[in-house]
Amino acid sequence: MAIPDNEIGRDYILATPGEYLGSVINRLLKQGGNDYSFLLLRTDVASFKACQVGKLKLRLKFISKNDLFTKKLGELISDFTDVPVLQQAEANLNTGKLLAQKNSLGFLVVMENDAVVGYVWLVRRTVYPGISLGEVFQTFQTQFPSANELMESGEPKSAKPRAERNVVNTGFTTRGDPKTLLDKTQALTPASEYYFILGVGEVLAGSIEKTPTSLPEHLPAHALLQVVLFDFEGELAIDPQASIGLLELQEDGSASIVRQPGTARISPEIPWLQFPIKTPTLSGLKHLRCSIYYNQCLVQSRLVSAQVFPMGEYSGEDPALISELDYNLSQSMAAGHLMGIQEHSLSLMINDNGNGTHGFRFFGKDEFKSDASIDGQELQGLIDYARAVFRKTAWGDEKEYSGQSYRYAGPPDLNRFRDDLCSLAVRGYRIYDQLINKLAGGQAQTRKLSELMSARGLVQIALKQSARFVLPAALIYDYPLDSGADSKDYQLCPEFTKALAGQAPLDQCICFNGKCPSKGDDITICPSGFWGFRQDLGMPLSLADAPDAPTEITVQGSPNYVISVCLDPSFIMRAGHEARLKDLLTQVQWTRADSRDTTFDAMKVAQPHLVYFYCHGGLTSSKVPFIQIGSMSERGITRDNLRAKGVFWENPRPLVFINGCHTTALEPVSAFELVSGFVEVAGASGVIGTEITIFEPIATAFAENFLQFFSQGVEVGEAIRRSRLALLKQSNPLGLVYIPYTMAGLHIKM
Repeated sequence: MAIPDNEIGRDYILATPGEYLGSVINRLLKQGGNDYSFLLLRTDVASFKACQVGKLKLRLKFISKNDLFTKKLGELISDFTDVPVLQQAEANLNTGKLLAQKNSLGFLVVMENDAVVGYVWLVRRTVYPGISLGEVFQTFQTQFPSANELMESGEPKSAKPRAERNVVNTGFTTRGDPKTLLDKTQALTPASEYYFILGVGEVLAGSIEKTPTSLPEHLPAHALLQVVLFDFEGELAIDPQASIGLLELQEDGSASIVRQPGTARISPEIPWLQFPIKTPTLSGLKHLRCSIYYNQCLVQSRLVSAQVFPMGEYSGEDPALISELDYNLSQSMAAGHLMGIQEHSLSLMINDNGNGTHGFRFFGKDEFKSDASIDGQELQGLIDYARAVFRKTAWGDEKEYSGQSYRYAGPPDLNRFRDDLCSLAVRGYRIYDQLINKLAGGQAQTRKLSELMSARGLVQIALKQSARFVLPAALIYDYPLDSGADSKDYQLCPEFTKALAGQAPLDQCICFNGKCPSKGDDITICPSGFWGFRQDLGMPLSLADAPDAPTEITVQGSPNYVISVCLDPSFIMRAGHEARLKDLLTQVQWTRADSRDTTFDAMKVAQPHLVYFYCHGGLTSSKVPFIQIGSMSERGITRDNLRAKGVFWENPRPLVFINGCHTTALEPVSAFELVSGFVEVAGASGVIGTEITIFEPIATAFAENFLQFFSQGVEVGEAIRRSRLALLKQSNPLGLVYIPYTMAGLHIKM
């Protein structure tokens, strides 16, 4: 018999460790929470910690108001107690009470499937002394937006899709009149102070947006959006202490101000975030970048341009003030897509500054913010430098593939493995040094970035329209390293070598969980120093006509996979690879294609959740990249073929995996046209590709590991990292060459 309804408590707020403390308290106040309410911290689908609000109230006395929207709830984890879970339909009240007695709080979470129903609490009310929660919070003198409706439960709601209420508006005001937007035809004057403003609501007549665009629909209500400004050297100067503002989404789709940039107080008369900026002394077209993040994941980014002329006199045909959206993770989000974005450790956006340099915009946990500017030729040199060492590791030559033999054929060779790890680490560290050497803020920011990236987490590399500068982020090595040491002086991390010889997967080694004991020894190399072995990386594309970048692919019944293969007789491992995949993935419904025509038919008819190409690649006489499927005499598949053949996925939108062997045509510079075509034309959720050409032994091993993990619901970023570690366990570091052009959190949902 189920637990009686009158025995179930419902005075609770459901939260996650990544939520800001101030946002959670705001929800409590709206719901009317008191000392006897509970905070339920959901750490997994069916794992919870609980804390009574009165206990939290006492902790607030020791927290400054400036910490409310920088401190995450998870940082107060010591105040929470692990509590058991019981399914409502599977137990009675006596069973529940017995379970509740086993924790110090005397508390039990009641669930129905994956939804929280309420709780059973055996302990009588504990009175926490002092003033009320609301009075405590008011002492911070922080104004919160009002809500039209109270939260009916702790479950997060999504904002109602009312596009007219969630349009992003931008503009400039004078410091003397911050309530009036400047006309977009009016230039700014040199060496003058203004406010740049950003608000969310109905379209404003004075907005300088080139194309008014809404925030992605169905972001969760009460989600916090971080609005961050970055400047360009010698152009519109921002105040580093007032470059981040916070908005909270409301249930009607609009957004309210939670924190103004810097120390500015919230005022009901100012309906937007206001960022202090200063114009340069020199006239001309000047810029700044405005980015919007959710959970440290870049959602939108704008290039803001302003003409600066004496007396504000400007006679050009184009507007003097304009903001252009040039990175948009979503065009029109379907319900739940952005709600699935988990907290990221770091987001890194790379964009062309328009003057021969490229800007690196970093934003991460605890509001870490920095940027760097790198000459375009220097950046291309770093990318070439990285791919050269990948090639040398794979076939012994830094030049492009031209029929060389695979160096990792045959049994593991520990000496070769050690030497290659050392070469990769030296290159990876020099790339890291070049990047962080340019960071604004110098050594202090470098240390913060190192601390931020020390533990495993989700990392977004935001890619715009072109893949000319696809950063080989997996190769970045950030443990201190004496790159000038003699190669014979390097040693491998003892903890890693012990794990390498052991039976357990490397994922369980402490080194790959942020606790490498050799970190800091600059002649000891540990593979956990590579971002690709330690972080869950994702490179979601922002393309003008592409659909949203989802975080899940919903499966009803069994997953449908299309496998399309090249019949080149030199692919001697293909047949065995296909057989192993079917044996490993017995739950999958496979559709096999071994010709160009059957591949198009399968992509259109099978309603696939994943499309896997085991193929060659090539370039036409016009240098158009193609995938070679079927016999070697067949025509290839090019980007434009996808449109001509009517390949377009709406539901499901599959992940595409291009496992291209023995060809240079599928390296990023050439392959990006195909990659972007599968996303922009066909509607794929994302694409897996490679930095360099690969060989059958690594192609088969990596794919078999990745497809197993992905089919179990593991997110793409983690599945790729674990597949890299599986190869590393076989003394092969080349799993680093795989690139996920997708959200790191993309997964199959059964």
